[in-house]
Amino acid sequence: MSVWGRLRRLEGEGRPARVAVVGAGYVGQGLVHRLERTPGLRAALVVNRSLRAGVEAYERVGHARRHIVVSDEPGELAEAIDGFRPAVTTAAGILPTMTEIDVVVEATGAVDHGATVMLSCLEAGKNVISVNAEVDATIGHLLHHVAKESGAVYTISDGDQPGGLLRQIELAEGMGFEVVAAVNCKRHLDVRQTPATSAPYAERDGTSLAVTTSAGDGTKMQIECAVVANVAGLPPDRRGMHGVPTTLEHALHDVLAAVSRRGVVEHTLGGDFGAGVFVIASAPEHELVRRPLRFFKMGDGPDYLFFRPYTLVQFEMPITVADVVLDRQALGVPSRPPVAEVVAVAKRDLAAGEALDGIGGFTCYGQVDTVEGAAGLLPIGLAEHTRLRAPVRQDQPVSLDAVELDEEAPIVSFRRRQDQLLGSAPVRA
Repeated sequence: MSVWGRLRRLEGEGRPARVAVVGAGYVGQGLVHRLERTPGLRAALVVNRSLRAGVEAYERVGHARRHIVVSDEPGELAEAIDGFRPAVTTAAGILPTMTEIDVVVEATGAVDHGATVMLSCLEAGKNVISVNAEVDATIGHLLHHVAKESGAVYTISDGDQPGGLLRQIELAEGMGFEVVAAVNCKRHLDVRQTPATSAPYAERDGTSLAVTTSAGDGTKMQIECAVVANVAGLPPDRRGMHGVPTTLEHALHDVLAAVSRRGVVEHTLGGDFGAGVFVIASAPEHELVRRPLRFFKMGDGPDYLFFRPYTLVQFEMPITVADVVLDRQALGVPSRPPVAEVVAVAKRDLAAGEALDGIGGFTCYGQVDTVEGAAGLLPIGLAEHTRLRAPVRQDQPVSLDAVELDEEAPIVSFRRRQDQLLGSAPVRA
């Protein structure tokens, strides 16, 4: 029976999987809509720092306000969930103890809040699905380790570029191909973009200024590639990757011509890709596959392009939820220590004494690098908790020696735990 058939069976038995959605922004509200429309799955609880947005997520899918339970009291929320009434809370701290919830989906994009919620849930043995690539790129190894130790499932989600690429990698490898490059398709990139210049696009798209800026200056894409790199063991060819200008027709040739080694993450610029992703993979037994692949219009090989023309975020995320609740399967689990890091790079000349404002801000953008190349540099996920001890020139990476870290920030503490786990040099104070 298919996944969807098994979910319909759950629905027919009156026991749909109960999902807590953390974050009621653009992605979170969209996910609530899809869960409420997917047999066998249910948005049982919305956790959001703004109650209004949480309530609105349910109202937009047809729930009357009078039927929505709003409370921070665990007993009241448990009663609502058991009674199949939609529930909203601001109290993310109660999630680890809520036995009524089968899986938690973290969809805030916030680094400190998202990391805190995910770690506390995993430590309690609760399954976690993340669409928060920013956290995964910073402490993904720790999250996977804690999940394994506690017997929980932690996974990145379908629907975003990392999930789309991991699915394409799985498909290619499952058919016997060897992955040469996992490629994120980017139409436009401006590393100088700031929240001020992002405002019209944020208003048009209904996204936050930080998310819009991170997409525009390339940080989001660099983070997404780091997530894929660390799960699949595909490091970048160089800091920031090459950013290959190409089109779908010429992508295979142009990407292979740009990279100096095989088995990497990369991205394109411009072209006719939309928001797609693709994998270039080779057939090790070339003579045995050349004729049928030519017949299937895949080209002459030995390298082939597997293009996926979309990543549909909330529309695809229920696939990951189903994999976790039905089979306890993650979309991807790394088999090795991290191979990539996203480092902070100055958007403009920065003076000593300035506070950095992190991902999607005015002061820095992110570029993916190998772990070795990033040694001694500031991870972009920690940038919002730093003040400069020394000036940094525009387009130069920020050195750890040049910053003072806020020791009270949760993500700094979590990153220290990861470094200790890996036996690497800790982030400097």
